[in-house]
Amino acid sequence: MTDLLRPCSTLFIFLLCFTSHAQHHLYVSVNGSDSDQGTEAAPFQTIEKAKEAVRQLNGGIKEDIIIHIGEGTYFLDKPLVFTSLDGGRGKFYVKYVGDTAGEVIISGGKQVYGWKPATTPGLYQAPLKAENFRQLYVNGKRAIRARYPDKGIFLETKGWDFDKQELVLKGDFSRLQGKEGLELKLFQSWAESYLRVKSIQVEGISYLKYSHITFHDNESQVLFNRPYPVHKPSHRAYFENEKSFIDQEGEWFFDAKEGLLYYKPLASGDPSKIEAIHPDTDTLLIVKGERGKEVRNLAFKGLSFRYSNWDHPSRYGYLNGQTGQHNYKATPRNEQYVKRPPAAVYVANAAGIVFERNNFRNLGATGIDFHHGVSASRIEGNTFHDIAGNAISIGKFTQDEGTEFHVPYNPADRKEICEHVVVSNNIIKRAAADYSGCVGIAAGYPKSIQITHNVIEDLPYSGISVGFGWTDRPNAMSNNFIAYNAISRVVQLMNDGAAIYTLSYQPGTKIYRNYIHDLPQPTLLGQKIICAIYCDERSGGSEKEPMIIEENIIDNGTSTMYKFNQAGIIIMKNNIQNKNQKNGAEIIKEVGLEAAYKDLKVDY
Repeated sequence: MTDLLRPCSTLFIFLLCFTSHAQHHLYVSVNGSDSDQGTEAAPFQTIEKAKEAVRQLNGGIKEDIIIHIGEGTYFLDKPLVFTSLDGGRGKFYVKYVGDTAGEVIISGGKQVYGWKPATTPGLYQAPLKAENFRQLYVNGKRAIRARYPDKGIFLETKGWDFDKQELVLKGDFSRLQGKEGLELKLFQSWAESYLRVKSIQVEGISYLKYSHITFHDNESQVLFNRPYPVHKPSHRAYFENEKSFIDQEGEWFFDAKEGLLYYKPLASGDPSKIEAIHPDTDTLLIVKGERGKEVRNLAFKGLSFRYSNWDHPSRYGYLNGQTGQHNYKATPRNEQYVKRPPAAVYVANAAGIVFERNNFRNLGATGIDFHHGVSASRIEGNTFHDIAGNAISIGKFTQDEGTEFHVPYNPADRKEICEHVVVSNNIIKRAAADYSGCVGIAAGYPKSIQITHNVIEDLPYSGISVGFGWTDRPNAMSNNFIAYNAISRVVQLMNDGAAIYTLSYQPGTKIYRNYIHDLPQPTLLGQKIICAIYCDERSGGSEKEPMIIEENIIDNGTSTMYKFNQAGIIIMKNNIQNKNQKNGAEIIKEVGLEAAYKDLKVDY
């Protein structure tokens, strides 16, 4: 680790290595029994039981407690919840460690059984009684929720009728009138929406028709009220969630009324060996303390978090304001109110929390969320793949759901701020798989966060986003450090984004020695802004503590390397626009995963 990665505070020292102590060991196995003693010879069967055993030990024991979790899948129908009673004491840790010999899966999913050929040729069906879900994973891979047109093809909007609250779409879609559960996914520059279709009326002559589409009130009251994202005459869109759309291999549709799940198998697969899992539980693991009773010294290592659910868009629609914070109310004066999506792993009011060498995959909203009051903690050496929303979320974006989202977050209780959090040496690929305006690492108003040595690839929108509120007023943010990240192939679908994107006043923030390359031109219609580093509205620092952008390598074919809408002071120093320039090769050697994590990989 370079000296630049050693913060000015000694607070991180205990984060970066565990001091050796005597240890007490407990064991969990899918073949164990909760009536046993939790020894290696007689392990518990559930993590919940091990947690209960820790509580009995933790009051007086003066050593680390290691819970060894054996290979296998641990199915949850409710979250594992850890409070201040479940963490370590003093300098001692409680550590939940996965078996290195095989994968340890913490699953919020349920398997589908009873597949047989459907009456529609080429389709298979299975009986299923379930609540709503929006993803299906077949043989470990995401299947395609039935859509029209097919993946990679888009419809085009014609315009907006604000008086009637209608979106006008090119084409005749009268055949879809009255289809229950039908949704339109709409792309507007940096934000996407899932809109539940209420009605479709068609006008025009035979060869040139337009469909006037209305949506349910939840969606319309936001979509037609908020001035941003902008309402261009031409946006891209597609329909989703209708059985008749299944015409491509890998597509699926769930008919809740019939209690039947439909799927079109891959030609290369064996239909008799369909192993399908649908998500059922929104949050898999919660670490949550209270002010004055924080959860402390708790670590999770070598676990795989899979199959979290989030059906809110199916019930209420979803309109992304920015970075996955979705609108539930908006006015024409650009007053917007947002809610936060759930996460597979949620942490609040905690210190000394470590997530290391875990795998986050096939998740229905956010991967991991350090929401508020989290300090001196780290997310390091994890892999994130196929995440529906943000892979990692840090800190609040608004004070609460009742606070308009331009109001700077600056709480009187400073302990509420997420600070001194390390997000390092993670691989993030194919996040924002459903919610296209989400990002790899989303930080609302963090203080002294370190985002370093991450590899971020293949995203529809921005790679790293730090800041919110579009404000030059003092707020919770300062002294954030974004360095040595390797970011490529981001902003592949959306617009007005960047590999590294910032908002609002954050004195002392430094963007240093990142390697940004292979950024494509955006594919959506309308506004086309794509940057390597984008210091958007009110970004910057003070004269005493400016924002510094230094020695970053930007090596791609885009026309815009930097964009500034700042109000504060930004200093640019020695940035390199070609990896072959002086010092380029030297810097590239330092970016991405450090030596201890070079073995990490993500299998597509």
